[in-house]
Amino acid sequence: MDQNMRELLDDTTIEDLPESCQPIVEIVGMERFFELSEYAQGDALYIPKPDSIVTPARNRKIKKEWNGYNLRELADKYGLTPNRIRSILKDEQVFGQLSMFDPDFELYGE
Repeated sequence: MDQNMRELLDDTTIEDLPESCQPIVEIVGMERFFELSEYAQGDALYIPKPDSIVTPARNRKIKKEWNGYNLRELADKYGLTPNRIRSILKDEQVFGQLSMFDPDFELYGE
């Protein structure tokens, strides 16, 4: 950023921005908001929901914690249904490790 732009940014207040942008500036600060503005160049930015951001990490943890017998426990821990846990495990072919001795295992689905 050149010196002139720096001085202008230093003199810019949150009230100079549209009301819809002010909460973002309160979260990230004026300089970071300016960087986002440079990045977007007036285009709309998509910001995913918090749950979507952490879903891949959650799914990795579920796969790591899977022991063949803890379907219900994982569902309760992560606030998901057993079917969703099965789906996550199936995505990585970990589901094939389901034990028929697991009380939540259903050979033909629910």
